[in-house]
Amino acid sequence: MKVIRKPRYVDPSKCTGCGLCAQYCPVESIDSYNAGMGIVPGIFVEYQQAVPLIYTINRDVCIGCGLCAQYCEADAVDYTQKERTDVLDIGAVIIATGTETYDVEPLTEYGYGRYRNVVSSIEFERILSASGPFRGLVLRPSDGVEPKSVAFIQCVGSRSLVKGNEYCSSACCMYAVKEAVVAKEHLHGLDISIFFMDIRAYGKDFDKYVERAKDSGVKFIRSRVSNIKENEDTKDLRITYESDDGKMQTNTFGMVVLSHGLCTPPSSSELAEKLGVELDRFGFCRTGEFTPLETSQPGIFVSGTFQGPKDIPETVMQSSGASALSSELLVTERGSLITKAEYPPKIDVMGIGPRIGVFVCYCGINIGGYVDVPAVSKYVESLEGVVFVDTNLFTCSQDSQETIKQKIIEHKLNRVVVASCTPRTHEPLFQETCESAGLNRYLFSMANIRDQCSWVHMQTKEEATEKAKDLVRMTVAKARLLEPLERLTFDLTKRGFVIGGGLAGMTAALGLARQGYETILVERENELGGNLTHIHYTLAGEDVQKLLKSLREQIKDEPKITVHMNSEITEITGFIGNYKTKIKDKDTGKESEAEHGIVIVATGGKENKPTEYLYGKNE
Repeated sequence: MKVIRKPRYVDPSKCTGCGLCAQYCPVESIDSYNAGMGIVPGIFVEYQQAVPLIYTINRDVCIGCGLCAQYCEADAVDYTQKERTDVLDIGAVIIATGTETYDVEPLTEYGYGRYRNVVSSIEFERILSASGPFRGLVLRPSDGVEPKSVAFIQCVGSRSLVKGNEYCSSACCMYAVKEAVVAKEHLHGLDISIFFMDIRAYGKDFDKYVERAKDSGVKFIRSRVSNIKENEDTKDLRITYESDDGKMQTNTFGMVVLSHGLCTPPSSSELAEKLGVELDRFGFCRTGEFTPLETSQPGIFVSGTFQGPKDIPETVMQSSGASALSSELLVTERGSLITKAEYPPKIDVMGIGPRIGVFVCYCGINIGGYVDVPAVSKYVESLEGVVFVDTNLFTCSQDSQETIKQKIIEHKLNRVVVASCTPRTHEPLFQETCESAGLNRYLFSMANIRDQCSWVHMQTKEEATEKAKDLVRMTVAKARLLEPLERLTFDLTKRGFVIGGGLAGMTAALGLARQGYETILVERENELGGNLTHIHYTLAGEDVQKLLKSLREQIKDEPKITVHMNSEITEITGFIGNYKTKIKDKDTGKESEAEHGIVIVATGGKENKPTEYLYGKNE
């Protein structure tokens, strides 16, 4: 495959992401990351948490003054870079190019592009962000004043046979509800109304989130808005709509957010032509109903919104599935490109008293908006063993990781504490950072002052700050007692174990086997299929029983899969990579034990049996 690599005019092997070049750049350009609501220097990085954190020169605005090269201490600026073509030797392709949002400007009834306080949902998302144009403050673009009320208009560019696309974009309802909830958290007392046709909250616990929004005061008005007019003096916006009782109503709002749908850009059809994959009539990648990740071209898979409109959870699941399908094709090459990470010599901390470095994170405004971070930092300086304290906008960003490494060496730190978000997602990252600086990874500890503090005490900033101090104090006390540990290695049992022989279980078992792993499939009934055995055709007319027959035959013919029918699990012991499970045959009562490294639970579900409306009592 040939890939064109465009020039950055910055050497990625030299750039440290320090940002000094951008500070001295005399020219500016539109900030596309912030939806055009801000400006960036001519040499820029998309956003602070970008990976890799490497700057790029925008040659469309660059005047060639040479200041960035003059001030770059790493000598990373390279004006001579040219576009180049790389030839890649690959065995599989995953298309995850995403989509664009519908251009709402032609929908003149909403005033977008004419009324500054009518913004798109993407623009409002950036307004709410701590790295956005207003640093997370909810402000009107027209005058920088906090609005008293905000209206969301749903299905803009979606579900329309006249203007826009006829399909539902799937994500708009939930992102609007999320933005409404976040806006009320950022600006207390903000009045929010969502104008909708119907709320499609079909994901796991999505409906609970909608109910939470209602409980927080978000109003849901079932109506299709016909037009928006601006008050020329106040720049407020008047919305006219039909109420539930059929009467025309007019309400005034400080801002209006248009929840616009998803659509494919023209570049998608160009890419599809180059790869030889088919598109559907809406421009999304054509896939089969039973093979939603497989394109019309063997070895080329698709995930995310290019396959069709969807929300984040489904996108993540599809991406995992596409990776698994690719792994089936690459099984003979697995591990061939792995390089072992090299770490500096370990810092000897034995016999040395604690020298603790504490890094307190603002997490944008997730923490900084509700906890007095400078006050917490000042307090931490007085704690026993603490020799260095710093604050970061995003401690998880690449530049902050480099800062932590530098401070470990500069201040001879032998313990590190990060006060930020949840260890569940970020602890491994910070442990790796410590190890990269020569500090044992188990000399790191973390205080969760977001999930356990700022998120649950948004309304009481003083109390949240005091609790944050307590949490950090406890973590520092724990850090003083930490001792270096060595990681243990164990042999892995490279065998999969799938519980449930329905559609999900059979698909998972085949996926594992085709990646080269022995797999045990346990089904409690006398046949494979689960709920699939009761379904004959899909809405599109696909033959479900034909699919079931094919899957059963594939399972039977796969030598790496061992099936236990009419069996149940009696006991599972062990840990990741080394499990032991007892399987009981329900016919004979005999038990057998299986060793395996992972477990996939695919036990499915069953339909709800209602008690209302005389169900089961009257034919």
